[in-house]
Amino acid sequence: MKFLSTLIGFVFVTTSLPAQKKPNYPPETEGTTEHVFKTASDTDLKLWRFSPADLKGDEQRPAIVFFFGGGWKGGTPNQFVPHSKHLAEKGIVAFVADYRVSSRNRTKAKDCVEDARDAMRYIRKNAAELGVDPKRLAAGGGSAGGHIAASLGVTAADAESFHKKMTEAGANSTLHGY
Repeated sequence: MKFLSTLIGFVFVTTSLPAQKKPNYPPETEGTTEHVFKTASDTDLKLWRFSPADLKGDEQRPAIVFFFGGGWKGGTPNQFVPHSKHLAEKGIVAFVADYRVSSRNRTKAKDCVEDARDAMRYIRKNAAELGVDPKRLAAGGGSAGGHIAASLGVTAADAESFHKKMTEAGANSTLHGY
C-alpha cells in the first residue's frame, strides 16, 4: 500500500509540472535574412544573417559564423542568436548556421563538418552580396559547434602531414584527422 501511494504521488507530481519548452527549431528570428546554403538529406540548410544597422550597399565588414552545440545529435542555431545580435550592434556581420545532426538527419560528425565547410564557402562566394569581407571571416561555436569551427582550419591533408612530421620526429602519440 505504501508503494502504491508513493507511486500515485510521484505520477501526480510529475504530471503537474510545467512542460519543458522544446528548443525553437528552426529558429524564427526577426530582423535577420535567411540564406539556404545547401540542400542535403532532403533538408534545406540555412544561415541566418544579422547585419549592422549602418551597413551600406557595397560595404564589406568583418563577419563571424556561429555553429551550435548539441553533441552532434541535436541543438539549435538559436544558441548564438544573442551573441549575433550583440556583434551586429558593434558593426560585425554575424551568422548562425544550421547543420545536419544525427537525431534529425541520421548523420555522422564528419557530415556536420562538411556542412560547416559548405556554409563558409557559401559566405565567401557571396561575400559582396552579404556585406562580408571574405578576408575577415571567423568561425566559433559551443561544444560540438566549437569542434566544427576548429575543424574548418584543418584539412585531411593537413592532418596527414602533421602526423607524418610528428612520427618522423619520434613522437609517440599524434592527432589523427577525421
